[in-house]
Amino acid sequence: MNAYPETLLPDARSQLADAADYAVIDMDSPIDEFFSLFAASDFARRIERGDRSTILGISGIELAQGVLALDNGRKDFKVARESLRRTSAYWSGWILSYYQWKSNRTFKEILAALPGSVVEKMYKVFHEAPDERFASVADEIVNKKNAETRLKRIRSAYGCSQSRLAKMSGVGLRSIQMYEQRKKNINRAEAESVLRLSRALGCEMEDILEP
Repeated sequence: MNAYPETLLPDARSQLADAADYAVIDMDSPIDEFFSLFAASDFARRIERGDRSTILGISGIELAQGVLALDNGRKDFKVARESLRRTSAYWSGWILSYYQWKSNRTFKEILAALPGSVVEKMYKVFHEAPDERFASVADEIVNKKNAETRLKRIRSAYGCSQSRLAKMSGVGLRSIQMYEQRKKNINRAEAESVLRLSRALGCEMEDILEP
């Protein structure tokens, strides 16, 4: 399931692309530093859920300035040059926005596995390729980095064993084991089973489904 309606995607892509280009090219911010600040910000969380007032309400330049201001209240903003686009930084924001939408992962999760500087180095190979090609490679990288399923991560954070979760939820122990080993796809489980697991772990159903 995509992160938000596709109608918002072109604006979201342009916004983050312009933001990255301005931050890196005009403001001389290291790309990893900018994306790290962005991923930790409320801007990222609002964009991840398709908040229209954020995606449609502020420009990429305003987004970049808002993010950079989080760095010790930075305010030494330069006027953006007339022509943005066509830089590796611009493409990095453009493709990361697409991948976040397609994968429904958080920017923080994506960038932990694929830092901005790594994405930027992929520009020469992927900037003329279909977006799906980048997404496929990104999935491999992110999945390898985050080998644990969401169910296992949440269960472990909760301090709950598989057997205890089975008793609390009424879902079979073998099913839980297979979901966590990716031998069964939890996204195809009966809604009642997912609901029982999420209630036992004190989270939403979406939190334990895989992107």
